[in-house]
Formats: sequence, structure tokens, C-alpha cells
Amino acid sequence: MVDNVYLLIFYGVVLLLVLVASFLLFYIKNQSVVWKQKRQFQESQIAQQKELLNAVIDSQEVERKRIGQDLHDEIGGTLSAIKLMLNSLRNQLSTDQEEVMSEAKQLIDKMIVDVRHISHDLSPPGLAVFGLFTTIEAFVTLINNTGEIKISIEQEEDIEEVELPEKTALALFRVLTQLVDNTIKHANATEIAISFKKDDDLQINYQDNGKGFDLAVLEKRGGIGMQNIQSRLQMVNAVYKIDTEIGKGFRLAVSCPLSSEN
Repeated sequence: MVDNVYLLIFYGVVLLLVLVASFLLFYIKNQSVVWKQKRQFQESQIAQQKELLNAVIDSQEVERKRIGQDLHDEIGGTLSAIKLMLNSLRNQLSTDQEEVMSEAKQLIDKMIVDVRHISHDLSPPGLAVFGLFTTIEAFVTLINNTGEIKISIEQEEDIEEVELPEKTALALFRVLTQLVDNTIKHANATEIAISFKKDDDLQINYQDNGKGFDLAVLEKRGGIGMQNIQSRLQMVNAVYKIDTEIGKGFRLAVSCPLSSEN
């Protein structure tokens, strides 16, 4: 009789362990399914956000191109016509009037150059033909000629052979020009260094010798310029790292895939 009681207790404990084990297996399996569904939902959300971001940036680029062409063709053409009209009046003016005319012509010349620079920035004409690196060199030359800041470029000899998808090249061009603009406006820097290196990915390093920022404050504040930079890098699946401290300048390291699948 006692043996039967122990046997029943033994079987009861075994059954309880089996039930507990079964419950744990069911719970783990259920949690695995829940986490898988949650991950799929998050991935779907990220994909939708990326598609939306692509659509927004594409529409911005279309509008930039339209405005750039209008500035170059209409405003630039009108200013050139006014300059020709002033030239035709030069011989009919007195000395004082000619001095005023000369000043007016200088202002028009400056406006023509400014309009050309703005239109090229809105829609870089050489990007599709000459590629990212040549277009950036032209942009850097333009900035260096202003005397506001010194920009140097370091790149491997065969970097021009790197073929980037048009969207990737445009995104990186926008990122670099935005960085230069941020440095000039906010960093009180005298020098900027940009380097390009081809590894498994395209490695880009941007660095200035400006006043630097508190990274935590920079990330919290999140100005429109930095948001645009981060959005464009995410759009082309680029990995990036910001390194900055007060008094130690600003650095951005970018690793951008060379694949056309963005």
C-alpha cells in the first residue's frame, strides 16, 4: 500500500514536471512568434518610412532643379540683358552718371555670379556628367575663391573610377555641401579637410578645425541642417559617426555602400 502511494506521488511529480515543461515550451514558442511578428512590423515601418523619405527627397530635388533652371535661364538672362542695355548708354552719360553706371554694372555682375552659384547649388549641372568627385572639386574651388575658408581634398588616384548611382552621388553631394555651409555659418573654422577612400565601401571623412560642439546637445537640438544630413545618409544606407567636442572641431566619418541597391 505504501509503495503504491509513493508510486502515485512519483507519477504525479513526473506529470507535473511534464506539464510545466510543456507550458514553458509553449510560452517560449509563443514569445518567439510574438517577437518575430513585432520585428517584422518594425521592419515594415522602417521600410515605409524610408520609401516616404525617398519620395520627399525626390520631390525636393525635382523642385530644386526647376528653381535652379528658372534662376539660371530667366533671372540670369534678364540681368545679362540689363547689363547690355547699360553698356549701350555709357557714351551718352556725363562723368558723374558714368560713375553711377559703373557701380550699377558691378552690382549686376555680382548678382549674375550669385544667381549662377545659387542655381548650380540647387541643381549641380556637372554631377550626372562628371560624377561626385569632380563636382565636389569644382564646388570646393568655388568656396576657396571666396577667401572665407580654406578647404582641402585628399583622395586616392583611382577614386574617379568609382561609379556611384545617381541618387547616391546626389545625396553625398548634398551632405558635403550642407556640412560646408554649417561649418562656415556656425563653427568659426579656418580650415576644412575632406577625404575620399575606396575600400569595400566608399569612405568619406569630413573635418573642420572649428569650435566644436557638445555632441549630446547637438543631437538633442537636431537642427534642420543635421536632420537633412542624417536623412540623406540613411536614404543611401550609409553608416556614419559624428565626433565633436567643444574646442576640438567637428568630424563626420561616412561609410557608403557602392551597390546600386539603396
